[in-house]
Amino acid sequence: MHPKSRRRSSFSCQTPLHFFTNARRPTREGIDMEKFRHKAALKILATVFGVGLLAGTASARDDGATLKALYEAANAAGEREVVVYNPNTNANTPIFDAFSKRFPNIKIVGVDLFGPNLTTRLEAEAASGRAAGDVLYTTANEMPGYASKGFLVSYTPTTATGIDQKYVGQDSKWFDWTLTVSGPFYNKTYLKAAEAPKSWQELVDPRWKKQLSISTLQSVSGTGQALTALTLAGKLDRAWFEHLAANQPVVSQANAQAIQAVASGQATIGLDVPYHFFKAAAKKGAPFEFIFPKEGVISIPLNEALLNGAPHPYAAKLFINWLFSSEAQAVLADIGMQGTMPDAPKVVGASDGLVFNVLDWRALVSQYPAQLAMYKEVFAN
Repeated sequence: MHPKSRRRSSFSCQTPLHFFTNARRPTREGIDMEKFRHKAALKILATVFGVGLLAGTASARDDGATLKALYEAANAAGEREVVVYNPNTNANTPIFDAFSKRFPNIKIVGVDLFGPNLTTRLEAEAASGRAAGDVLYTTANEMPGYASKGFLVSYTPTTATGIDQKYVGQDSKWFDWTLTVSGPFYNKTYLKAAEAPKSWQELVDPRWKKQLSISTLQSVSGTGQALTALTLAGKLDRAWFEHLAANQPVVSQANAQAIQAVASGQATIGLDVPYHFFKAAAKKGAPFEFIFPKEGVISIPLNEALLNGAPHPYAAKLFINWLFSSEAQAVLADIGMQGTMPDAPKVVGASDGLVFNVLDWRALVSQYPAQLAMYKEVFAN
């Protein structure tokens, strides 16, 4: 019996409602000043690029010039923050901090929103006509619906020139900027490396009964979406999930809780941890070891989108363009994520010849609903 300890997870999911509820009505003086700042910002961009940059049509990729022009435009417009709706601000802190270090006048304000809560927020802001968010960063399953409701703006970041079209969303309303690198992991306090499973298939061996921690697959989740890629690749099937269910895993409602169950000793092995989560936790002393399964890691693209009516449009475009820049793609590799640009460096610390099982947004939208229905059947009891 492994020792158990109650430890509060460091993953925060609080959503500051004041971003929406405390919006102020602009005064006439405020509107005049806003127009002046907007004209100043437009003048800066037009001087450097002409109007092409605003439409995302610049032909040559020049990260430095693009970022410099947008930063100057944001400063001219008096924009000092970018509000980013994202699944987990705590996990994204290294990315947000790198941006703010590069552009010290602009702060990233992360707001934890995902799934139904995110949809509710976007609907409320659209109904009020007062947007609070600037950039949306999430997984792809909801994006076509958000696009059809008018929540997203078509915007092609100049720095994304040359990106594979499979990473481009419908009508260029979102772009995938990174791929998750996710796989199983274990608590090395209780399990030796020689005894740990080396593949996805070994994870459902009966010897791991009641020792595996998973987040629920019966509702929309990143883990469930990513495992769909393995299923479509023929590396997993329904029988595998039935064996997983028969082993009576420790089930949590969120992946952060599932990871915590392994940290506390409630379970020995975790089904899915993003590699950048693992690296950050290991730095802080967590007794984890990551498994690079022989079938490859599971991966889903994470995207960005410019929200309609963004209150800080130049700062938002700066952040979006920065995500695809060579410097940001290098930051991703260093923290344990894979950039989507053709010249993106490989993940630091990953095994040689790492295989990605990637589910792009088109496959996700068409195939995941059936996969989710299968999960609900298999894990019903």
